[in-house]
Amino acid sequence: MKKKMFAALALICVVSLSFTSCRDKRTQDKVNNRIENAKESADRALDKASDKMEAGADSVKEAWKETKEQVKEGADKAKKEIKEGYNNVKKEVKKTLD
Repeated sequence: MKKKMFAALALICVVSLSFTSCRDKRTQDKVNNRIENAKESADRALDKASDKMEAGADSVKEAWKETKEQVKEGADKAKKEIKEGYNNVKKEVKKTLD
């Protein structure tokens, strides 16, 4: 009788341990899934931020290029106007001296 009681108790212990073990594995799987989901969310967020930074950098480059062109055009226009003014003054001085 004691052997049967011991065997039954041992069987109960083994069954309860296996349920506990499975439950722990499910909990561990849930934690691992949550960690994986968090990693994927962080990766997506970083990708979006990176894309926005690249777009911003492209916008800054384009604005810089346009500004540079406008400054060059302004400098060329000023140079032309100064040259025309110099030539006009030169003609006036020549007229006055002749």
